[in-house]
Amino acid sequence: MPSVIEDFKGDKDIVVPTVEERIKSFESDEDPSCGGASIPVWIDICLFLVHAPELRWANLQGIWNKDLHPAWDSAPTLNINLEMNYWPSLPCNLRECQEPLFDFIKSLSINGSKVAQVNYNASGWVAHHRSDIWAKASADMGNPKWAIWPMAGAWVCTHLWEHYTYTLDKDFLINTAYPLLEGCASFLVDWLIEGNDGYLETNPSTSPEHMFIAPDGNSASVSYSSTMDMAIINEVFSAVVSASEVLGRSEDALVQKVLKAQPRLYPPKIAPDGSIMEWALNFKDPEVKHRHISHLFGLFPGHSITLKKNPELCKAAENTLYKRGEDGPGWSTVWKTAVWARLQNSEHAYTMVKHLIRLVDPADQKIGFEGGLYSNLFAAHPPFQIDANLGFPAAVSEMLVQSTMTDLYLLPALPRDKWAKGCVRGLQARGGNTVNICWDKGDLQELGLWLKKDGSCSLQRLHYRGTTVTTSLSSGIIYTFNSQLQCIKSFSLSEVAFPRV
Repeated sequence: MPSVIEDFKGDKDIVVPTVEERIKSFESDEDPSCGGASIPVWIDICLFLVHAPELRWANLQGIWNKDLHPAWDSAPTLNINLEMNYWPSLPCNLRECQEPLFDFIKSLSINGSKVAQVNYNASGWVAHHRSDIWAKASADMGNPKWAIWPMAGAWVCTHLWEHYTYTLDKDFLINTAYPLLEGCASFLVDWLIEGNDGYLETNPSTSPEHMFIAPDGNSASVSYSSTMDMAIINEVFSAVVSASEVLGRSEDALVQKVLKAQPRLYPPKIAPDGSIMEWALNFKDPEVKHRHISHLFGLFPGHSITLKKNPELCKAAENTLYKRGEDGPGWSTVWKTAVWARLQNSEHAYTMVKHLIRLVDPADQKIGFEGGLYSNLFAAHPPFQIDANLGFPAAVSEMLVQSTMTDLYLLPALPRDKWAKGCVRGLQARGGNTVNICWDKGDLQELGLWLKKDGSCSLQRLHYRGTTVTTSLSSGIIYTFNSQLQCIKSFSLSEVAFPRV
């Protein structure tokens, strides 16, 4: 059952004649029933449509490509777009929609093992920035700023471990996730080289689709140890180590190699201007407002940068977002929304929501990559792409609930004055938790939690506005907490009749 976001005004009787009018109402009076509720639910439906049983993995345009020769082949593009398509599948309770993605990764690993062997003289498997319906894993011919990027397989592999953290499905971890993670990590271990300062580096390395000014004054795109490369590798290594602990395989030879390599990965650096450096060297940026924010991967969707562990890097991430600006295509807007939410900055997260929900006329020939929505709610990105639409619910859910395997952060980036009242039911959190949460006047009113996995129990730390409470949860029980995070009642799931959605 997908998550359900109720009207953020708490009024279910609002009637607006057309979708176009709803978008306009959000632009004029910031009607939260449009920006916070209706659009994410509509997009969840789109994700279902993209993954009808007879269809394959989501590509650039989903099932809505109208051209015989579409832009960029309407291909699965792996340096943000395909991954964003699947961002809502776990937090928004649509995990079945990931099945085509897992089939895709399996196919990539088969083709990618040959590419790793022939092109890199490496073990494991590798994939590059663009694939196709045959799961092509080799690099495209073209500009190296996008073609030379062997991190695609590693990025999609992070979805495997994420699936386990949400579902605690050990059979999936054993039979699907871990073998693919092993192959990916094996390639990465072989791909890393030791640099002059003793760090393990990637070389050659690019930051997707971006350029820099080389010391000789010329534009270039290939250097070493881009920040995104190292963040993705770090994420995969963490997944392998954590998965091996669950499976009792920490002594495996590959895991030991990963454990030795991970502390030596080239770390993210802060530039003199206070932003996170995109490359290992502090190159001049010829396009400061570039649409990609690849060097913030460690903050979102990754987990290596957190407010608790890395306050300096989080501040640098803020400066990076200010530097990049608010403009960009819909998918860039969604990514920035999620990053601001991860930083628990509700004001800027909401600013990006407003940037996305603007009515755009498709007949306007001046439309570029500035974002906005058409009257059918598709993101304005000529040529059309589906990624912003599918990624938006994940960004909204990140504003409302954030989680680790042991911690739940409640309303961490709620724009209290804009979404003053509302409820969201059925959100998923890591650790196997389902979350219902209601608030009024911007303040938490009630929290409902339950574990899905039969026979499981867990300790969860609940965080809300500086208050932390540790609670014990057992499967099969719904727990209700008040605004002070006190458990006020609990009852069996068998006593509840869930509506069909």
